[in-house]
Amino acid sequence: MASKSRRVVPDGIVAHRNAVRQRGGLIAVALALGVLVVGLVLLVLPGSLTGLLGFVLTFIALPTMPLFGVPASGGLSRYAMSFVSSIVLWWIIGHYASLRAIRAVIASWPEWRREFRPLAIGLVLGALVSLALAALVLGAL
Repeated sequence: MASKSRRVVPDGIVAHRNAVRQRGGLIAVALALGVLVVGLVLLVLPGSLTGLLGFVLTFIALPTMPLFGVPASGGLSRYAMSFVSSIVLWWIIGHYASLRAIRAVIASWPEWRREFRPLAIGLVLGALVSLALAALVLGAL
């Protein structure tokens, strides 16, 4: 008598779909944390160009910083709320991309990237536009 349990081939179609569905949000968070680490390292290095690039990369990794008024004011609580909300936002975008990617018959990481890329670009452009608007309003440009 055949077993009623569904067997998953270790590197098969179902295994790839499950991996994308389960890890899509975590991969997005890991990418954002990687950008954040590079940005923070550049902020520590001496020089105005590395400081500017580090600040921009930090803004890309933490796109909710403008919501908490970080260009105009700082503080540990504002940075902490921005960090937590940005991580949640990146996870939501990555998970949403994984749900869209697994609608295909055969889904793996290239399909996830295809769904994730426009969402991430929109989020990053929104953060950078808000940074430019804040600089205009505050008179930095």
